[in-house]
Amino acid sequence: MWGRLMLHWGQHKLKRANVLCEGRIDLRGKPVDVRNEGSITLGEGVRIFGTLDAVGLIAAKGGAIKVGKRVLLNTGLRIYAESAVTIGDHCLIGNNSVLCDANFHAVHEGSAASVRPITLGRNVWLARSVVVLPGVSIGDHAVIAAGSVVDRDVPPKQLWRGNPATYVKDVRASDSFVRR
Repeated sequence: MWGRLMLHWGQHKLKRANVLCEGRIDLRGKPVDVRNEGSITLGEGVRIFGTLDAVGLIAAKGGAIKVGKRVLLNTGLRIYAESAVTIGDHCLIGNNSVLCDANFHAVHEGSAASVRPITLGRNVWLARSVVVLPGVSIGDHAVIAAGSVVDRDVPPKQLWRGNPATYVKDVRASDSFVRR
């Protein structure tokens, strides 16, 4: 009974924040922290597990977050879009990870802050506490190890780890493979 009430409250909160849900969404734990001045779209079967800490979805004015079908967004995840963050179908995003397409502040005097879109392909697995920086594209079936900071593009079917993340080895995966 309590779980069902929380599920309806969470879905109501998403609707009030103008989040487009393209089908049933599985919400568990704390309600999603949504700040939507742009657009946020969640695909069919997205699972949001805010069991320890709420998942944060923040789309600034003109920003877009697009989450594909059957994606897992785990506790404490933060997604921030000033431009665009796109997550392909069947991705697994570990707890306390951060995907942020803007660096917010200029590094050098007279320079502007960087804003570049982030793209995750299909069936990508980001383990816990992964940080994905502006402008990064991660290819289909790629795996990023826990605690990694991804500052460059990752080709499909590769395992990367570290800070900054570097190539470790190829991942065996057919195009139809889906992680559970």
